[in-house]
Amino acid sequence: MSLERLYQPPEIGAPGIRRGRRQRRDLALAGLFVLTMAAVVAGVMLLNLPALLGGYPLRAYFPEAAGLDRGLDVVQEGFTIGHVGAVEPVFAGAPDRAQCPATDAPRSAELPCFRATLRIQRDWPVPAGSRAQLAPAGFLGGNQIRIQPGLADRRLAADAVIPTLPRQPDLPTQAALALTRLQSAIDETIRPALADLQARIQGLIGALGAGEDGAAGPAGAAGEGLAEVFNNLRQLSADIEQTVDPERIGAILASVDTISANLATASSGLEARSANVGAAVAQYTALGADLRRVVNQAQPAVTDSLDDVQYLLQELSAALAPILANIETASRNLSALTGDLREDPKSLLFKRTEQEPTPWLQR
Repeated sequence: MSLERLYQPPEIGAPGIRRGRRQRRDLALAGLFVLTMAAVVAGVMLLNLPALLGGYPLRAYFPEAAGLDRGLDVVQEGFTIGHVGAVEPVFAGAPDRAQCPATDAPRSAELPCFRATLRIQRDWPVPAGSRAQLAPAGFLGGNQIRIQPGLADRRLAADAVIPTLPRQPDLPTQAALALTRLQSAIDETIRPALADLQARIQGLIGALGAGEDGAAGPAGAAGEGLAEVFNNLRQLSADIEQTVDPERIGAILASVDTISANLATASSGLEARSANVGAAVAQYTALGADLRRVVNQAQPAVTDSLDDVQYLLQELSAALAPILANIETASRNLSALTGDLREDPKSLLFKRTEQEPTPWLQR
């Protein structure tokens, strides 16, 4: 016989059944949502599984690990052909220590270089003589490893070593370098020339003033002053032509043009990335609203269910209290009967005087 047939509180009825149905419906919807998300994640992993596990490895050695991380894209001629599978330090005494590239800066022999394992797509040709270079992927794209393909007709075998080039400076570094060159040119050439011009102009003004006062003759002093000024101007122009280096100015202008082109490329990619980021933010906002709505809908049903369970447990405790008291009384009686039989076994066959019950058993 079930517990509901033995005892059922009057409050548990049609309202409780409806709340239970709503609760089961909300739980089913939540479970369906979780299963859908798990299926989406599993589908994405299955789609990317061939790219993650397939292909063949190549080894590239870099003097430092700045900007080098697992998962970076490997790009050849603008197409992603693989990713970085692992980045590991190569210490002194390792078998492949000789593969570490040499650097111009002084470096301790105990410092490690870093081995990057490149996972290349299956059957993708990387010609022999190719070189790998760590380069920026864009203004907001992080870093990537670019492969400059060689001209050989044979391809690199699996687990071969691909030589590396020095890291390509990113856009902020190029801008800082160009500004440094421009500041150096201003400090070394233009600023001294302007100071010299200012000093000669002040000398001209002093010569003209002396001529007007009549200290050295009005016409002769003025003519000599003007002639000296013109000579100074000619000398100044000659000094400027010799000091200013056209090749250096051309290099600075070329750097400025390169920076402008890079800024234009970054701005064009930034618009597309901003649209993608906006769409992702909108999707996550909608997902958060859906989750909040599901939680708000399920919270009253769960609260009502907990209240019903608490009330049922209280009623069950109240119903079990007299049963436990009767069981305790029966155990005490059996204990007393056992003691009497142990003292006088024949009292079971003959009638014995009935004793008054103890006061604490009276109800």
